[in-house]
Amino acid sequence: MRDFHPSQKLIYDSSARFKVICAGRRFGKSELSILSMMYFALLKPASKVVYFAPTITQARDIVWNNLKTYTKKAGIWAGDPNESRMEIPIKNIDGKGNVLPTISVIWLRGTENIESARGNRIDFLVADEVASMRNWGYIWNDVLRPTLTDTKGQAMFISTPKGFNHFYDLFNKSKTDEDYESFRFTTYDNPFIPKDEIEKAKLEIDTDTFKQEYMAEFVSVSGQVYKDFDVVRQFKVVDYDPHLEVHVSMDFGVNDPTAIIWIQSFGGEFRVIDYHEESNSNIDYFSALIKAKPYRQPSLFTGDPAGNARSIVTNTSPIEEYAKQGIHIRTKNGVKIHEQIRITHKYIPSLYVDNRLERFRDCILNYRYPDRKNNIFSTSNETPQHDEYSHSMRALEYYFTNIDSGGFLNRNQPIYLPQHDLSKWTFE
Repeated sequence: MRDFHPSQKLIYDSSARFKVICAGRRFGKSELSILSMMYFALLKPASKVVYFAPTITQARDIVWNNLKTYTKKAGIWAGDPNESRMEIPIKNIDGKGNVLPTISVIWLRGTENIESARGNRIDFLVADEVASMRNWGYIWNDVLRPTLTDTKGQAMFISTPKGFNHFYDLFNKSKTDEDYESFRFTTYDNPFIPKDEIEKAKLEIDTDTFKQEYMAEFVSVSGQVYKDFDVVRQFKVVDYDPHLEVHVSMDFGVNDPTAIIWIQSFGGEFRVIDYHEESNSNIDYFSALIKAKPYRQPSLFTGDPAGNARSIVTNTSPIEEYAKQGIHIRTKNGVKIHEQIRITHKYIPSLYVDNRLERFRDCILNYRYPDRKNNIFSTSNETPQHDEYSHSMRALEYYFTNIDSGGFLNRNQPIYLPQHDLSKWTFE
């Protein structure tokens, strides 16, 4: 059977239950996945081994053909692969190489249909390109982790970094959980990649891209809009304070998700205490969600001026519909996107985000301008990318655009409340 190269072997030989691999492009992540699954399925009788990519198409493109090739050459098929379901039955052998009567199976799946994994008992899973998986917290905590409980199964998480998102948290989990071990390898660590090719790439692409894609370093994304947000200083414990007013800002979704932010302001600080993002729901649903939160009645709602536009079908606007629910949303018309961003930049150094809100953090760190040749950006008239990270940032920009005009709060006049410990709000 094909064997690991030395750096891959270090990972395979680890006894950790959960292995997190941060690796540069062409390190051999896919080969590591295939070989690890092959050996596990072969040596663990009647085991179920599952590979997850962000989409089922990626699973097919990344490993399916090579998985079939490697397992066939090794002579370990226990039957023909199922092409439509992307499953291969694998023989089992004992420690002496004798074939056992049991059979293991290797599946390939995509996390865009993660609910299909519910109810399964998995012995070993590989999650590939984790940094690109949406809703990772839900994918792992709610769906995949329980599949390993009965079997005391193992997992391998593999990715090239993508800014400081959930994969960054996962990589650092070994610091607090002994079940985890983290590994970091660069493209240089693959002995089969010519070093001169890597050096040539280094000359052709910008420094941050090279650090991320080849050196497997966690760096801010190229073209990041709010570079002043310091994730170390500003992403920390931010508890709800019942003595302070609550503000809510919204980006209305039709085909896109609706994004809702809960903010409290004190003494020039802006504290994001809660965040919700969801698609395929209506105004009644979001109104009920806002009212059900265990916070005091919001004193300010802000939102997208486009919400004033009336529907041809209903002859009412989203803002009018929310008003019927007792939610009166303020908007500021005539402010272009680049001006909203300019205003928001003023407040970013004073923004603190509760460290439970990983999705919101990912959005602020990955909200970016489109790529341009030679990494040149004209931020005065450039529009950030409209993608999965932009909706929360639009809601944040609507908020700061509205309060910047004054009248909603006085940033220089904090409210001092008796018998209330304010020391926890001191951020150094």
